[in-house]
Amino acid sequence: MEKLRGVNLGGWLVLEKWMNQNLFAGTDAMDETYLCLKLGEDRARERLTIHRDEFIGERDFEDIAVRGFNAVRIPVPFFLFEDVGPYIHCHEYLDKAFVWARKFGLKVLVDLHTAPGGHNGTDNSGICGVCLWSTRSEYRNYTLSVLERIAQRYGKEEAMWGISVLNEPMCSDTEAAKALNIHNLTQVYLPADQELAAENTNYSLEYLRRFYRDAYRVIRKHMGSEKYVVFSDAFELEVWDEFLDCGDFEGVVLDTHNYLMTPDQMLFTERNLEVYVRYLRSLGEKVNAAAKRFPLIVGEWNIQNQADGLEQMGKEEKDRLYTAIADAFLEGMKDTLGWFYWSYKIYLEGTDAECDDAGRCVNHGWLRPGER
Repeated sequence: MEKLRGVNLGGWLVLEKWMNQNLFAGTDAMDETYLCLKLGEDRARERLTIHRDEFIGERDFEDIAVRGFNAVRIPVPFFLFEDVGPYIHCHEYLDKAFVWARKFGLKVLVDLHTAPGGHNGTDNSGICGVCLWSTRSEYRNYTLSVLERIAQRYGKEEAMWGISVLNEPMCSDTEAAKALNIHNLTQVYLPADQELAAENTNYSLEYLRRFYRDAYRVIRKHMGSEKYVVFSDAFELEVWDEFLDCGDFEGVVLDTHNYLMTPDQMLFTERNLEVYVRYLRSLGEKVNAAAKRFPLIVGEWNIQNQADGLEQMGKEEKDRLYTAIADAFLEGMKDTLGWFYWSYKIYLEGTDAECDDAGRCVNHGWLRPGER
C-alpha cells in the first residue's frame, strides 16, 4: 500500500473560528453551534453555503495532487445528512469531494469530527466548553447511525480509504486526562451556556472502547475490510495493544495527533531548534515503535511553533527552522501508514498561519510531500 501523504480539509465542513474569523462576523459566537443559533436558519444557510462553495472546490483537489499529496482527511459533522437544529447539513459537498478525489487520484479518509452534545469541549467539536455526548443514549445512538450512513453512502467508493469514527475523544481515566479533561478545557474554551455546561461529563476509556466496537460493527456491515476503520488514540498511544490485538477486528488503524503546541506551552523552558528536534526524535521513536505493533497513522500534525525570537528571524533562519522541524516530524512517522498535515489552507496571515497552511509550507520549501 502506498504511504499516505495527506492534508486535512479543516475549516470546510466543520468550522473552527480561529481558521476563518470573517465567517463569524457580526456575531460574538465562538463555535459553529452558536454561530448558527445567532444567525438563524435562513442566514446561517446562506452564509454557510457561500463558505462551503468557495473555500474548497475541484481546483483545490487538483492543487493538492499537484503539490505531491495523495490523500485528504475530511472532517465532517454529525449533522452531515440532515438539518439537526440549529445546524445546516452538508452531505452534498462530501459527495463532490469523492468525485474530485477520484478524478485526481486522491484517497479519502472521512473523519467524524463532531458528535451530538459535544464530545471533548473544544471548538473543534462544534460547541465550546460542553461535553455531554456520553450522558444520553440518544446521542451515542445518533453518532452510530451517522457512521453507518457514511459507510452505506460512500463505503464502495473507489477513493474511500477509510472512516475515522470520532475525532480527539477525551477520556476521564487516562494519563492525558490530567490535562485534557472537560473541567480544565472549560477554562480555555468558555461555554456560552453555563447551565448546560454544568452537566459536563468525561467518559472512561472503557466507554470509548465499547463505542469503538459498536462503530466498527455498523461500518463493517456496509464497507469491506480492504477499507479501514480508524480509531483515535485519545492522546494515549500506549494503551491500545491488547484492544487492537483481540482478534475481533479487520482493517483497523489507530490515529494519533502530534503537535508542538502543547509541549511549547507546558513543557519547554527554552524554545529553539535543538530542543524541538530532541523532543521530536523522542516522540518519533515512540510513534515508530507503536507503528511496528499495529497499523498507525498520524491524522494531524504541523510545524507551528513558538521558538524564541521567531518574529525577528530572517528568511534564511526561519526556513532552516521550519524545514528541520518538518523533516524531524517526517522521520518520526516513517514506519506509520502515513500522515495528514493540518491543514490544507487557512484564511489568516502571519507566521503561525503559514505553518498551519500546507500549501504555503510547500511554496516555502519547508514541506516536501513528494519525497517522504
